Order: sequence, then structure tokens, then C-alpha cells
Amino acid sequence: MPDSTSRSKRARALGILLTVLRWGLGVALAAGAFSFLLHGRGVFERLGRPDGARIALASGELAGAALFLFRRTALAGGVVLLIVLAWAAGFHFAVGMAARGLWLNLAAVLALSAAGRSESWRRQS
Repeated sequence: MPDSTSRSKRARALGILLTVLRWGLGVALAAGAFSFLLHGRGVFERLGRPDGARIALASGELAGAALFLFRRTALAGGVVLLIVLAWAAGFHFAVGMAARGLWLNLAAVLALSAAGRSESWRRQS
């Protein structure tokens, strides 16, 4: 049976790994949202969609990504990102655009949110 020292080292390493992955994904999603906020107007004009929807989508993704970065707010940020990414994937589907990257990001946010939640449950017990 492993002693408590090796168990705590593994738990700490897992926590660091989850933090690094969460930050990597959060920064990547925030960068994409910021780019979409600055340069996505033309796409929405061509599709005949209101510019307010683009701004709301990018702003929601930026807010969710910012919340996703920190352990205390990661779950709330994950929920916001899941909603925004599902909305974006539905929009892509409606206009006939590919959404594979959105689904992959959605799955990654879901996995990291679940892993972070599981880690916090283990820490409490």
C-alpha cells in the first residue's frame, strides 16, 4: 500500500498538470475569441447574421476562458464555455460550416472541468 507521502506527491503532480492544461486551453480559447471579436465581422456580414451575435459570442467566450483559468472559478468558466461552444457549434451546423474544432474544444473543456471537480472532491475527503 502506498504511503501518504507518495499519494500526496501524485495528487500535487495531477493538480499541476490539470492547471497547466486548463491554462493552455483557456488561453487558446481566449486568443481565438479575441481574434474573432476583432476580425470576424466580415464572416457574419457574408452570412447575413447580426453583428451583435458575434460580439456576444466572443465576449461570452472571453469571459468563460478568463473564469476557466483559475481553480476557484474553473467550474463556472467551464459551464460558460460549454454553453458558448455548443452555441457556436450549432451556429456552424445551421450555416453548413465545419465544427470539428469546436467539438474537440468542447470535449476538452468538459474533460478538464470533470477532472478538476473530481480533484476537488478528493481534496475535501
